[in-house]
Amino acid sequence: MVEGTNTDAPSPALAEAPPQPLRKRLALAGRIGSWLLVAAVTLVVLALLAVTVGPRFLPYQALVVRSGSMAPTIPTGSIVFYRQIAAGDVKVGDVIVFSKPGDPNERVTHRVYEIAKDATGPYFLTKGDANGAPDDWHVPAVGKGWVEAFHVPVAGYVLYDLQSTLGRLLLLIIPAALLGLITLYEIWRDRSGHGEGPA
Repeated sequence: MVEGTNTDAPSPALAEAPPQPLRKRLALAGRIGSWLLVAAVTLVVLALLAVTVGPRFLPYQALVVRSGSMAPTIPTGSIVFYRQIAAGDVKVGDVIVFSKPGDPNERVTHRVYEIAKDATGPYFLTKGDANGAPDDWHVPAVGKGWVEAFHVPVAGYVLYDLQSTLGRLLLLIIPAALLGLITLYEIWRDRSGHGEGPA
């Protein structure tokens, strides 16, 4: 008497393989996560270029606010982008950036509190939103200057750290590592896919 073959027993290859829907979900999640990380790094790089390189070629300026004199309107650590405007077009309430009188190396971002004129010509009286009184200097209202167009809170902290030597090094290493991991993952996925299917 010849014994029949049990057709209900699963083949070893099929029994060991993980469920196909689960593998697809894991692969999709890994791919999305990898590309999200690359996108985040790309955005940081673009922001760094917008602050450091863009103003050299395009008609705008970008500075990181390091004090709280304009809080809460412009918090410390914000990146402020400025557009150029003629002094005669500046209005009370505009936020301008200027070199601090007596200290040309320090840039100040304050709001125009009053526009007045004295024997030397027109000037701006400025004030920080967080300060109780106007500044004790006059900003000459001549030529062209820079008025706030918009600002991005918190981003300045990140860019300030990235301008260090370690930050620049990480900016090169992290994208390279992520791209390498994505490449290895794609190779592994292709090779694992070749072993599927009936023998």
